[in-house]
Amino acid sequence: MDFFQFASYAEGFIPIRENAAGGIENNMWIALLVGGLCFLIVYIFQAVGLYTIAKRAGYGNKWMAFVPFFNMYYVGVCSQKNRIYGMKAKNFALIPALLEVVLVVGYVIYYVAMFTVWNYIQWDTNTMESGIYGGTVTYYTPAGFSADMPASYNWLGWSFLHLEDYVLIWLGLAFIIVRMLLLMAFFRTYSARQYIIFSVVGALLPLSGILIYAVRNNTGMSYSDYLRRVREQNYRMYQQQYGNPYNQNPYNNGGYNNNGYNNGYGGYNGNGGTQGQGSAPDPFDEYGSSSSSGNGSSYGGAPSDGDPGTSSGGGRQDGSPFDEFK
Repeated sequence: MDFFQFASYAEGFIPIRENAAGGIENNMWIALLVGGLCFLIVYIFQAVGLYTIAKRAGYGNKWMAFVPFFNMYYVGVCSQKNRIYGMKAKNFALIPALLEVVLVVGYVIYYVAMFTVWNYIQWDTNTMESGIYGGTVTYYTPAGFSADMPASYNWLGWSFLHLEDYVLIWLGLAFIIVRMLLLMAFFRTYSARQYIIFSVVGALLPLSGILIYAVRNNTGMSYSDYLRRVREQNYRMYQQQYGNPYNQNPYNNGGYNNNGYNNGYGGYNGNGGTQGQGSAPDPFDEYGSSSSSGNGSSYGGAPSDGDPGTSSGGGRQDGSPFDEFK
């Protein structure tokens, strides 16, 4: 199929001109030649890529990588570590392989019809101003066939005029879709990081062989394994940058055990109440204390003369915080 896709690209660069006899020259063979050369180059790259992958993975029937149509199926064989909507990739590969056969047969009929009825085609001419090179450009489009065309060529004439527009274009669209799904399974296996762009480019353009060759040395894996490895790698990077949050206990580090109840002011479980430097101050010292020791004073004040509740000794003294008002 890639052969005819390359040929269709080459047709856009081949001008249609009148010959000396007034007829239109048939230069479509140039498009087929250019398309064939481009296809051969890409095909060799694809065959070598598939063969290398199959050899490294130990897949059998490696000869399929070199045979047209079979190589499309063999892409599925090399992608069997992944599934396509629950279907094994090698089973799904039968769909694009069969569609490719139908499309190639259709395009062979189209080009055979073109070369057969070319001399009987009646052309319409359209002139258009050229905005690039200046002047005018004449376009030729087939409008029908001359009356002297043999009746046995009628189906060939219809094939030339309508087969591509009515049949092959829709089959080609279906082929693009199923080939893209197959390539997604393949590149998920051998290039999971770039599988979307590789699959889209390989399905829309005839370059899948180059992309297959580019990933031939990669180790195949299922896409689920790839996602698991990515998650593990991201988690390891997170641990290296921020540490493991699950191994930190706020109740053991800082918090209650550090500088909290165990440390500040000597703590309840530390030195408080047993060592002077760790005991907490009495918040009511300014109003006096119900008991004092060793200084012969109470509530932080001197004893009053003649007060029955005072004593000049060093023992316990009872007094009132309102003595100054007596």
